[in-house]
This record gives sequence, structure tokens and C-alpha cells, in this order.
Amino acid sequence: MRPSERRRLKYNIKIIFFTLLYVVVFAKALILFTEEKNLYLPDKVITSTPRNAGVNYESLYFRTDDRQSLNGWFVPAKDAGITILYCRGRGGNLSDNLPQVKFFHEMGVNFFVFDYRGYGNSSGRPSEKGLYKDAQAAYDYLMTRKDVDKNKMVAYGKSLGGPVAANLCLTRKLAALIVEGSFPSLRTYVGDVGGLLPIRWLVSEKFDAISKMRKIHIPKLIVHGMDDEVITFPEGRLLFNEAALPKEFLPFDGTHDDSLFVTSAVYKNKLNEFFLKYHIS
Repeated sequence: MRPSERRRLKYNIKIIFFTLLYVVVFAKALILFTEEKNLYLPDKVITSTPRNAGVNYESLYFRTDDRQSLNGWFVPAKDAGITILYCRGRGGNLSDNLPQVKFFHEMGVNFFVFDYRGYGNSSGRPSEKGLYKDAQAAYDYLMTRKDVDKNKMVAYGKSLGGPVAANLCLTRKLAALIVEGSFPSLRTYVGDVGGLLPIRWLVSEKFDAISKMRKIHIPKLIVHGMDDEVITFPEGRLLFNEAALPKEFLPFDGTHDDSLFVTSAVYKNKLNEFFLKYHIS
């Protein structure tokens, strides 16, 4: 190769390198700028409460360790042993959880659901670390209540709430973990959506549920819809396969937003069997 050709080759390589670097930096900046908007879908307006479902409840506020004020609903059940701490998905607010409120109330367990920071009447802006803090603050609040059995608290995570509930189990003492319609990690989920594009390496939020599930040794129930169009069934199966023992898997016939609580009799029986098997009830 002649010197002039060698110089041209080096020049072309530099152009390609800096072009790729520019594209990566631009893509990273664009994702960082839009990530919160695309990942979190909060609604600030509460349109309904458990009272609309004929259920008595307490609307209350509690604080996180970084001074955010969060709104939650505590729905007591008579002579309840178990308390469900519900970590909800990424969209809407408390108003969207009336089916869960009614289901668990009729099941005879206490139910506590709260809005993450930036959702509903809760202050602040959502972030991965922030959501972890929110769940911990919700747990710490429940520990102050005299009507809650501290040895029978169960974390329940739906969709994005899956890794939030899993993280809680690594930082607080819980009797069991239930995960519904969730993913192994945000990066695996984004990678599946993005296809061949290397989007997974550009997102800053991780929500790495799979690494957490490998370290959680309390009883776990992983629930997933076989026709889930948002978080595919294989992702739910992978989350189960990688989870530490003891664990159980419950597939159901439905999509991501087909509520298990519509087929309440079947799900209620499964939960009762799960609680009885692991001496939680």
C-alpha cells in the first residue's frame, strides 16, 4: 500500500470512528432526555377511591428518607393475618387499583397500595433509586401499625413494580414475594423491543430484577400472562428460571392488562395454597 493510500485509510477510519462516537453520544443524550417521559407514565388526578367499590379504607401520607411525601391507601380486613404491600406498575395512579383493592379485601387480608413519587398526590419525580426508597418507606410505615402482623407481610410487584418489590425483599424482612407480569431487567426488555439496535446499553435505569431474584430466599410466586404483549411470556419464564428456591410459577390465559382479579376464584385458590404451603396464612 502506497503512503498516500495509507494516509487516506487512516483518515477514513478516523471519520468512521468519530461519526460512530457522535451517534452514540447523541443517542445516549436523547435517551437520557426522554427516558423519564417514556418509562414513567404518572397521572396526577385521582378519579376514584375504594369507596367507589364499597370498601372502607384509610387515605394517608408517609415520608421517605429523602423527604418526599407519598400517598397510600390502607385497606384493612377483619381479623387479617397477612398484609399485602403492593408495588404498582408504571402508569396511572392509585385510582387504577380498585380491582386489586376489592379482591384482597374479599380475600380477608390487609392491602396497602401507594403512589410512587410523582404519581397521584405524591411529591417528587420518579427514578429507579427513588422508587426503591418509596417501597422501603411504605414498608417502614406498615411496621408502625398495630393492626399489621410484622411476620406476615408479603411484597407484591406488578410489571415495573416487580423489581421494586424484589429490591424491597433484599433490604427488609418479608414473608414472601409475588411478582406479576414483570421482566428480568429493563435492559433485557428494552433490548427485545429494540431488536438489533444496541439500545439496552444506553438506558440509565436498570431495574435488574433477575439479579435480585437470585439472592431472595423467601418463598416466591411468579405470575405471567401467556399472551402478554407488553412483557412477553418467555421473559416471565426466564425470571422464574433464574430465581432462587423456593419458588412457584403460575401462567394464566391473558395479556398484560388482563387482570387476574377478574378470574378471582381461581387466583384466590392459588394464593391460599401458596400461603398455606409456606405457613404464611
